[in-house]
Amino acid sequence: MRKRILAGLAAAVMTFGMCGCSSSGRSESSSSGGESSVESVNESSTAEESSQAESETDEPKPESYEEYYEIMKQKSLCSLGNTNAMQKVIERAKNGEELTLSFIGGSITEGYTVNAAKCYAANTYIWFMKRYGTNGDKVHYVNAGLSGTPSILGSFRLERDVLVNDPDVLFIEFAVNDGTDINYLTAYEGIIRSAYEMNPDIAIVLLFARTEDGYTAQDGMKKIGEYYDLPMISYADGITYLMDNGQLTWDEFSKDGSHPNLHGHEMVTDMISYYFEQLEAAEASDEYAFPEEPMYSEQYVNCHIMESDVLAPESLGSWEAGSNINTFDKGWTFNGSADNNEPIVFKVKGSALYLLFKENSVGSGMGSVKVTCTDEDGNSEDTLVNAETSGGWGDPTVANILLGDESKEYTVSISVLEGTEDKEFQILGLGYKE
Repeated sequence: MRKRILAGLAAAVMTFGMCGCSSSGRSESSSSGGESSVESVNESSTAEESSQAESETDEPKPESYEEYYEIMKQKSLCSLGNTNAMQKVIERAKNGEELTLSFIGGSITEGYTVNAAKCYAANTYIWFMKRYGTNGDKVHYVNAGLSGTPSILGSFRLERDVLVNDPDVLFIEFAVNDGTDINYLTAYEGIIRSAYEMNPDIAIVLLFARTEDGYTAQDGMKKIGEYYDLPMISYADGITYLMDNGQLTWDEFSKDGSHPNLHGHEMVTDMISYYFEQLEAAEASDEYAFPEEPMYSEQYVNCHIMESDVLAPESLGSWEAGSNINTFDKGWTFNGSADNNEPIVFKVKGSALYLLFKENSVGSGMGSVKVTCTDEDGNSEDTLVNAETSGGWGDPTVANILLGDESKEYTVSISVLEGTEDKEFQILGLGYKE
């Protein structure tokens, strides 16, 4: 198990009562079963909104930034979820036992634009260790944040970058990198189910971010969090409250359109530490019952990556070992030409197969490949993969190249499309699901 002790700013906050999150960002519509049911819900919502508006009118406005800040923390705490798993982790820390806090997400978790030792993940680790760890050497930290990556790629990175460290706590942050369609939601759920299947005692916390323009995928993620009865913290809702009340500008929180600055990371840490303080005051929940059936599907549960250190091609063709993306340097890169375009060929077993590759923006000089998957009976399926996309950032991504009903051995042949042999294509690994 790896261990990194990082310096960070410990943020102490006072204890206040919890209140629910509001929805922000792009929402997804939902409907009830019958017409009368819908009308009833609408009437109830309208009455509640009126009551809330009257209550807000009667209540005195906060008189200081400090008071607004405390309300911000309350607004950020969507749910404590089932408290059982995290309370047990805290008790273990107090007993001086070995445990690991882990974080997975995109560039916000990675600490992009700030010193990695000062990002919210490092700050939270330091805060937790100082508050609960009677033996700091036994509280460990794993940060698996990676710029430009959504939960779809996260479902493949989880095993390699997080679960290999036997984590006891897992924070998941993908709300500004994910879309809101079913594929992202299924992958997000897959991370939760994979982590729990590895360790049924793991304490999982969902963290929701937002961008300057208000985008966040948290609405769909909140529904998943409710289904699994997990703690949820929305810094999106917290900072939105401050901005709506003239107590914070986006420029005070971030240097660009997405990433918190040092002060922003400290604010996020305060919201997370508020969750822990409310957890301390809460009554113990019943033993956690993990849902046997997924909310969506198990397409992205227990996904695996094979890179050049564990997967040797049957034929290297016009490719060479090696790739150059952060944390993905054990792939294969096309090194051929129009006159030398031999496919790279692998033998892979699985029920579903995926190609991990580098993508970039349109006009960036990235090429395209044809992937042919042939099963034991000689049945073949072709997939075209283009490494230039409108949303490409020069980061790793995933394409499904085969989705079957049962695990089979496949011959996977990958060749560069005619006319793009002078462009770049990097295979970062092959993903599979058993």
